[in-house]
Amino acid sequence: MVRQNSTKLKLQDSDQFQPRSGKTTLISLLTGDHPQSYTQRGGSNLELFSRPQQRIPTPLLRSLIGVVSPELANAYPRCAGISVFDVVGTGFDGGFVPGGKDGVGRGLEGTLSDEVRQWKVKRVREVLNGLGPTSWETENGSFTVGDELLAPNVFSKREFVDLSAGERSIILLMQALVSHPQLVSLDKVWSGMDENMVRAARRYLCEGGVGSDQAVVVISHWEEEVPWTVRDGLRRFKLDDGEGQEL
Repeated sequence: MVRQNSTKLKLQDSDQFQPRSGKTTLISLLTGDHPQSYTQRGGSNLELFSRPQQRIPTPLLRSLIGVVSPELANAYPRCAGISVFDVVGTGFDGGFVPGGKDGVGRGLEGTLSDEVRQWKVKRVREVLNGLGPTSWETENGSFTVGDELLAPNVFSKREFVDLSAGERSIILLMQALVSHPQLVSLDKVWSGMDENMVRAARRYLCEGGVGSDQAVVVISHWEEEVPWTVRDGLRRFKLDDGEGQEL
């Protein structure tokens, strides 16, 4: 069990943290999925984005944090009729159900201006271009111009339920990144991906996929799985018997 009053994790913009133990509990606290996320008081109060977490409405919290985790991958609906584009588009509101015109959500106010909606559609396409099949298939030379199954506009229309485990994993990474959230949590992010997908995703993350105005928490048992190094601003954090310590 992580005790908030003994685990002080302060994330600044551009920070990348790698917790080592007790990590799943820590992330569930950050995302509001742990019962104690909203019940702490006094000196043990959990603060996110410079305010007590219990004062952050759940829809707002979901829009501020992009999450990749095995639990999310297992829970995400595999329903007929939900396309790749739909899944990536749910990242703006942080939910599971596609909504709004063009499938890019309704926003905190329940409606989007045409300008914002068009920007979100463009952003989904940007992420699909950066992390879609053309990025990982070119790693082994199997992509050729005119391959309709791999073209981003065609791939975006495929149904999520029909994808391989690796394809679903990289689509959920797109979902976590599409809204450019202030905090990105990557828990076992490479699960299910093949070598080419991992290589393409690492390159995307390190070459602008996350910006200097975003903080990233990477959850892994192995440091070599982390895309960044200390030179890139990586800071390692270990949780041991409820005590937090930066290494």
